[in-house]
Amino acid sequence: MASARLIRWSGLAAMIGGAMWTASWILVSFTEDGTRAVLGLSERGWRTLLLSPAMLFFAAGLVGFHRKQRERSGKLGKIGFVVGLLGVVTMLLGNIAEFWVFELFYGTQQPGWAMMGVGWFMMLPIALILFGLATVKARVFSGWRRAVPLVFGLALVLLILVGIAVMLVSGSSSQEGLLGAMLLTIAAGWVVLGYALWLE
Repeated sequence: MASARLIRWSGLAAMIGGAMWTASWILVSFTEDGTRAVLGLSERGWRTLLLSPAMLFFAAGLVGFHRKQRERSGKLGKIGFVVGLLGVVTMLLGNIAEFWVFELFYGTQQPGWAMMGVGWFMMLPIALILFGLATVKARVFSGWRRAVPLVFGLALVLLILVGIAVMLVSGSSSQEGLLGAMLLTIAAGWVVLGYALWLE
């Protein structure tokens, strides 16, 4: 009973994480690349206050989803779960290091952003596809809930491929529209994943 309650609350955590992730990037967009404060906080402040906890809530949702089906998701599920957890942790460490290590001590954000990018653009999509395939196979979740991680992962991969194609065709590395779509996809994906857990 206690385990079922924890799994359900991890779903709520994932939904809260999605809302915080969205709020963070909206507020950051008004800081004009960190040159001005919004509601008294800079980009560093908002990403510390909202974005870092959001990723911890994402991790909680992933743990809950895995715990619900761990007996039946097999090796593929475990691999997807571990890679997904490492991806979220890499994003979190990159977000913290970007402002509180590299910018503060070295005057550049680039290494921290690169760390966040590895988790975001590489580890997370791969993990969600592996985890999603295991979830479909495990048949623990019913109906549409079974497809959530796989659809989430495929949506991220599709957006990444579209971004690469647009860059190759246009020759421009500026992808603000696609970046915005990815931000919203990540938020929506975690909210739906959390909602699936909450319902179960």
